[in-house]
Amino acid sequence: MEKSKEELIETLGLHLEVENNLPPLAARIYAILILTNEDGLTFDDCLEKRGASKSSVSTSLNLLLKMEIISYFTKPGDRRRYFTLTERKAFFLSKLEESLKRIEKEKQIFELVQNYFKVNNPKKYEESKAKTSVYLNYITKHESLLKEHVKEYQEHL
Repeated sequence: MEKSKEELIETLGLHLEVENNLPPLAARIYAILILTNEDGLTFDDCLEKRGASKSSVSTSLNLLLKMEIISYFTKPGDRRRYFTLTERKAFFLSKLEESLKRIEKEKQIFELVQNYFKVNNPKKYEESKAKTSVYLNYITKHESLLKEHVKEYQEHL
Protein backbone atom coordinates (compact mmCIF):
# COMPACT_ATOMS: atom_id res chain seq x y z
CA MET A 1 0.00 0.00 0.00
CA GLU A 2 1.21 3.49 -0.75
CA LYS A 3 2.02 5.67 2.23
CA SER A 4 -0.84 8.11 1.67
CA LYS A 5 -3.40 5.31 1.62
CA GLU A 6 -1.95 3.86 4.83
CA GLU A 7 -2.23 7.27 6.47
CA LEU A 8 -5.79 7.64 5.22
CA ILE A 9 -6.69 4.21 6.62
CA GLU A 10 -5.25 5.24 9.98
CA THR A 11 -7.05 8.61 9.98
CA LEU A 12 -10.34 7.09 8.87
CA GLY A 13 -9.86 4.18 11.27
CA LEU A 14 -9.43 6.55 14.23
CA HIS A 15 -12.62 8.37 13.24
CA LEU A 16 -14.58 5.12 12.82
CA GLU A 17 -13.24 3.84 16.13
CA VAL A 18 -14.76 6.80 17.98
CA GLU A 19 -17.87 7.23 15.80
CA ASN A 20 -18.90 3.56 15.99
CA ASN A 21 -17.32 2.60 19.34
CA LEU A 22 -15.13 0.00 17.64
CA PRO A 23 -11.90 -1.67 18.71
CA PRO A 24 -8.88 -0.36 16.78
CA LEU A 25 -8.41 -3.38 14.49
CA ALA A 26 -12.11 -3.57 13.57
CA ALA A 27 -12.08 0.15 12.75
CA ARG A 28 -9.00 -0.26 10.51
CA ILE A 29 -10.56 -3.21 8.68
CA TYR A 30 -13.71 -1.13 8.23
CA ALA A 31 -11.56 1.68 6.79
CA ILE A 32 -9.82 -0.73 4.41
CA LEU A 33 -13.20 -1.99 3.17
CA ILE A 34 -14.35 1.59 2.58
CA LEU A 35 -11.24 2.44 0.57
CA THR A 36 -10.78 -0.76 -1.41
CA ASN A 37 -11.29 -0.82 -5.17
CA GLU A 38 -12.16 -4.52 -5.00
CA ASP A 39 -15.71 -5.91 -4.93
CA GLY A 40 -14.88 -7.55 -1.63
CA LEU A 41 -11.92 -8.70 0.43
CA THR A 42 -11.26 -12.22 1.65
CA PHE A 43 -10.18 -13.11 5.15
CA ASP A 44 -6.63 -13.56 3.86
CA ASP A 45 -6.74 -10.10 2.23
CA CYS A 46 -7.73 -8.56 5.56
CA LEU A 47 -5.05 -10.56 7.33
CA GLU A 48 -2.38 -9.44 4.87
CA LYS A 49 -3.41 -5.77 4.87
CA ARG A 50 -3.43 -5.48 8.69
CA GLY A 51 -0.72 -7.92 9.69
CA ALA A 52 -2.67 -8.98 12.78
CA SER A 53 -3.24 -12.48 14.10
CA LYS A 54 -5.84 -14.74 12.52
CA SER A 55 -7.93 -14.77 15.68
CA SER A 56 -7.88 -10.95 15.97
CA VAL A 57 -8.93 -10.47 12.35
CA SER A 58 -11.62 -13.13 12.72
CA THR A 59 -12.96 -11.49 15.89
CA SER A 60 -13.00 -8.07 14.20
CA LEU A 61 -14.78 -9.34 11.08
CA ASN A 62 -17.36 -11.15 13.21
CA LEU A 63 -17.99 -7.98 15.22
CA LEU A 64 -18.47 -5.92 12.04
CA LEU A 65 -20.82 -8.60 10.69
CA LYS A 66 -22.81 -8.67 13.94
CA MET A 67 -23.11 -4.87 13.88
CA GLU A 68 -24.29 -5.14 10.26
CA ILE A 69 -21.57 -2.75 9.14
CA ILE A 70 -20.26 -5.34 6.71
CA SER A 71 -21.67 -8.37 4.97
CA TYR A 72 -20.17 -11.09 2.85
CA PHE A 73 -20.84 -12.90 -0.39
CA THR A 74 -19.41 -15.98 -2.07
CA LYS A 75 -18.48 -16.66 -5.67
CA PRO A 76 -19.48 -19.81 -7.55
CA GLY A 77 -16.75 -22.44 -7.28
CA ASP A 78 -14.92 -20.46 -4.60
CA ARG A 79 -15.31 -21.47 -0.94
CA ARG A 80 -13.98 -18.17 0.38
CA ARG A 81 -16.15 -15.41 1.79
CA TYR A 82 -15.71 -11.92 0.38
CA PHE A 83 -16.35 -9.17 2.89
CA THR A 84 -17.84 -5.87 1.80
CA LEU A 85 -19.69 -2.91 3.30
CA THR A 86 -23.41 -3.35 3.83
CA GLU A 87 -25.50 -1.92 1.05
CA ARG A 88 -24.66 1.73 0.94
CA LYS A 89 -28.28 2.89 0.54
CA ALA A 90 -29.30 1.43 3.85
CA PHE A 91 -25.98 2.29 5.53
CA PHE A 92 -26.11 6.04 4.92
CA LEU A 93 -29.80 6.24 5.73
CA SER A 94 -29.21 4.40 9.00
CA LYS A 95 -26.35 6.81 9.85
CA LEU A 96 -28.69 9.78 9.34
CA GLU A 97 -31.45 8.12 11.36
CA GLU A 98 -29.04 7.26 14.20
CA SER A 99 -27.88 10.88 14.32
CA LEU A 100 -31.49 12.04 14.39
CA LYS A 101 -32.33 9.69 17.28
CA ARG A 102 -29.31 10.94 19.26
CA ILE A 103 -30.21 14.59 18.76
CA GLU A 104 -33.89 13.97 19.61
CA LYS A 105 -32.84 12.19 22.80
CA GLU A 106 -30.44 15.00 23.71
CA LYS A 107 -33.16 17.60 23.12
CA GLN A 108 -35.59 15.65 25.28
CA ILE A 109 -33.09 15.35 28.15
CA PHE A 110 -32.06 18.99 27.81
CA GLU A 111 -35.69 20.10 28.09
CA LEU A 112 -36.23 17.86 31.15
CA VAL A 113 -33.25 19.46 32.87
CA GLN A 114 -34.45 22.94 31.97
CA ASN A 115 -37.93 22.21 33.30
CA TYR A 116 -36.42 20.84 36.50
CA PHE A 117 -34.46 24.06 37.06
CA LYS A 118 -37.49 26.18 36.18
CA VAL A 119 -39.46 24.54 38.99
CA ASN A 120 -36.74 23.74 41.55
CA ASN A 121 -34.15 26.45 41.03
CA PRO A 122 -35.76 29.45 39.29
CA LYS A 123 -32.75 31.66 39.97
CA LYS A 124 -30.38 29.30 38.18
CA TYR A 125 -32.93 28.86 35.41
CA GLU A 126 -33.17 32.63 34.83
CA GLU A 127 -29.41 33.16 35.04
CA SER A 128 -28.69 30.53 32.39
CA LYS A 129 -31.73 31.21 30.20
CA ALA A 130 -29.87 33.19 27.51
CA LYS A 131 -27.05 30.65 27.16
CA THR A 132 -29.32 27.63 27.20
CA SER A 133 -31.64 29.14 24.60
CA VAL A 134 -28.67 29.38 22.21
CA TYR A 135 -27.97 25.69 22.71
CA LEU A 136 -31.62 24.69 22.45
CA ASN A 137 -31.86 26.69 19.22
CA TYR A 138 -28.83 24.77 17.88
CA ILE A 139 -30.33 21.40 18.83
CA THR A 140 -33.68 22.28 17.26
CA LYS A 141 -32.07 23.43 13.99
CA HIS A 142 -29.85 20.36 13.90
CA GLU A 143 -32.89 18.13 14.44
CA SER A 144 -34.80 19.90 11.67
CA LEU A 145 -31.87 19.59 9.27
CA LEU A 146 -31.51 15.87 9.98
CA LYS A 147 -35.22 15.27 9.43
CA GLU A 148 -35.00 17.12 6.12
CA HIS A 149 -32.03 15.02 4.98
CA VAL A 150 -33.59 11.72 6.06
CA LYS A 151 -36.67 12.60 4.01
CA GLU A 152 -34.54 13.69 1.03
CA TYR A 153 -32.47 10.50 1.20
CA GLN A 154 -35.60 8.33 1.36
CA GLU A 155 -36.90 10.02 -1.81
CA HIS A 156 -33.79 8.80 -3.66
CA LEU A 157 -34.25 5.14 -2.69
